[in-house]
Amino acid sequence: MSAKPTTVRELRARMDAGLAAFDAALSRLSEEQLTGPVDAVGWTVRDHLTHLAAWADGITAMIRGEDRWAAMGATPVIWEDEAGQELDFDAINAQIAEQHRALTGAEARALVIVAHQRLAAEVDALADEQLAWPSNRFATPAVGDGSTPIIDYIASDTYEHYAEHLPWIEAIVAGRQASA
Repeated sequence: MSAKPTTVRELRARMDAGLAAFDAALSRLSEEQLTGPVDAVGWTVRDHLTHLAAWADGITAMIRGEDRWAAMGATPVIWEDEAGQELDFDAINAQIAEQHRALTGAEARALVIVAHQRLAAEVDALADEQLAWPSNRFATPAVGDGSTPIIDYIASDTYEHYAEHLPWIEAIVAGRQASA
């Protein structure tokens, strides 16, 4: 992919194009395809969709200066490694998937769109120069050391995230055991 956008307008264009392409791929799937087959870790397409929505909501909360994990409906799970404490993303993602198992595939698809719209509204309120601000200017406590620019979080939990999950979703629907 090309370099990160430098303006809100460029970022929004990428966000919206990413969602449009992703949703177009989803539009070809039946309810059974969204909720039936699973991948190697036991996730349905619906689980991938609720994951995407929750992570976008987490970034919306960060921009607002709110608790990212609460917005995601997750309790951050910490594990200790040689370098110190790290987040256990698999445990966080399992919490998110479990909370949304009662949704239909159509409801999960709508959740992605609504989460995208909420995040887009927050991005629209930013000035171009704020895209380069470190995350600790938005959220306290910061994620990691707080030095990562907020645009990196926005990109990684919107258009980059859709592109990352689409091959896994396609593998589920095709009956291949691709894993995240």
